[in-house]
Amino acid sequence: MTLEWGTIIKNLNWTLILNVVAFALLVWLLKHLLYKPVLAWLDGRRKLEEGRLRDAAAAQAQAQRLLEEREALLAEANRRARAIVTQAEAEAQGILRDARREARTQVQALLAEGEKAAARLREEALADLRRSYAELIVLGASKVLAREVRAGDHERLLAELTERLGPRLLQ
Repeated sequence: MTLEWGTIIKNLNWTLILNVVAFALLVWLLKHLLYKPVLAWLDGRRKLEEGRLRDAAAAQAQAQRLLEEREALLAEANRRARAIVTQAEAEAQGILRDARREARTQVQALLAEGEKAAARLREEALADLRRSYAELIVLGASKVLAREVRAGDHERLLAELTERLGPRLLQ
């Protein structure tokens, strides 16, 4: 059996062929009109997201670097603060030492002055006591010499003298 071209064409299912051609045309149209723009948009979106990720990584690296710089500055500030506190404590100790030394010097000067004043007052009191004692002796001698000495007068004068001199000598 030989098939002829005319018979083949009559027996062909034209609906199937038209469906295949329509499908191919649809695929071609979708590819050129829909898939290419969608794929281009998706590619642009992918590139945009990759750029954002690179920017985020760069920003994160920058933030990390700034954090390290801040920590270094903070450590330096803490070191300086400790140095200032140490220096201030040393200066305070020096000032305190100087103040104590000055206070000791002033106290010693005051004590020396007080001792001199006390010695002067003691010498003055002793001189006053000697003068009073001499006056009493002269007074007693003048009374004794002015009259005749009797034993009773002598004892009475000695009692008066002892009475006057007693409290002063006992001090």
